[in-house]
Amino acid sequence: MGIFTKEDTHGSRSSSMTYALRWKRQNGLQILGVALFVVAVVTMVLLGLYAKAEKQIVLVVDGKAQTLTTHKGSLQEFLNEHSVSTKPQDDLSMSLGASIQDGDQISITTAVPVTLAVDEKKETRYTTEKTVGAALKSWNVKLGEFDKISVPVASAVPNGGEVAITTAFPVDLTIDGKTEEAYTAEATVGDALESWDIEVGKHDKISKPLESAIQEGDEVKLNTALPVELTVGGEKTETAYTTERTVGEALKDWGVKLGENDKVYPSESNGLTENISVSVNRISKFTVDQEVTIPYQTVKKEDSSLLKGKTKTVQKGVEGVVVQTIEKVYQNGEYVTKHLVDKETKTEKQNEIIAVGTKEPVVEKTFTTAAAANTSSGDKGFEYKKVLTGVSATAYSSQEPGIGTRTATGTTVTEGRTIAVDPNVIPLGWWVYIEGYGYRKAEDTGSAIKGKKIDIYYDSLGAALNFGRKSGLTIYVIGPNKP
Repeated sequence: MGIFTKEDTHGSRSSSMTYALRWKRQNGLQILGVALFVVAVVTMVLLGLYAKAEKQIVLVVDGKAQTLTTHKGSLQEFLNEHSVSTKPQDDLSMSLGASIQDGDQISITTAVPVTLAVDEKKETRYTTEKTVGAALKSWNVKLGEFDKISVPVASAVPNGGEVAITTAFPVDLTIDGKTEEAYTAEATVGDALESWDIEVGKHDKISKPLESAIQEGDEVKLNTALPVELTVGGEKTETAYTTERTVGEALKDWGVKLGENDKVYPSESNGLTENISVSVNRISKFTVDQEVTIPYQTVKKEDSSLLKGKTKTVQKGVEGVVVQTIEKVYQNGEYVTKHLVDKETKTEKQNEIIAVGTKEPVVEKTFTTAAAANTSSGDKGFEYKKVLTGVSATAYSSQEPGIGTRTATGTTVTEGRTIAVDPNVIPLGWWVYIEGYGYRKAEDTGSAIKGKKIDIYYDSLGAALNFGRKSGLTIYVIGPNKP
């Protein structure tokens, strides 16, 4: 302990401190340099590690691509880092919590809002589809065949716009009596018909106004008008339209009134077709009376009480007067024909009767039994079955309207032969002898020929009219064979 003096000790501590200070001064710069070097190396290592951890990501948003770098580990962190926000309805190629790797491509399709209105009930829907049709399918909204949509299904989705759908409903549609079920989503009758490609003509008739509302279960009746070429009373033909389907109903529809005698062609019950011709002929009938003078005839009768060559007027002749009722027919104001509808004898014709003497002045009178044997009725010269007295007679002609040339027995009417009789009085097919007129054959009948009445045939209507009415005739009924 005595080795070291106090002075030495102090001197030794001072020396150590001096050495350290001296060493610091000499090596401080070296230490600082080493420290800086170490820091630089660490920094470089860290930077290298950091650079090695950086990722390059291709982000495609609605088809637009960009390359971004990140050190984040998940998609959500990456999107937050680059301020990219998403909605639940957006379409992402990977989930938000998924890890991302260097070189990944991430696709985001942004969902757009659309107001979907179905039968006026609205709600907001989102879609990432490009067309309206694809969007409806993604929403599981089925569009019926007859439903109405405000925009075409092939059009682009209206971002922020509206897609309105009106559901079609059934309607009973009757066209010209034929009914079928039709569907429409329109609001009015007119729009519904237009959607069915049905055009309503000016003259068509419809059960509901075109501008009226149409609802489910409604019945719409449409009667289409037909054009008809109409001629009334011979006037100018015009085109008339009607929804009726028979001639008679159409005339009522047009307010055409028919007279008792008017004629319509085709008939009123005839069906109508397009552009058919319908004619209404106005028929007017007028009756007039006219007097016809019937000249009397001179009838010569043999008189055995008068000497041969002598004559004597037994009865003076009187002209007859017949009042004829004539019906004149006019069609559309023009004369067409006339008919004899009635005749009445105003004055009976009385023939002049002249007795002609046949008496031979003889000295000696002889008799022959053969002459008497020729007849069974005295002096007529023929046999007969019976005699009709007080018979009345008229005349007729085939020139009269409604009178034909064929008789009731099938023969052809012949002047000088044919008469009409009552078969209950004179058998058909038998010959008769009419005093003053000679032989005639019962070949015909007539509705007015009853009892002891006959109708004598003449070819000329004038001769028949001139005949008038005769009464008091005597007829000998002979038989089926002419004497």
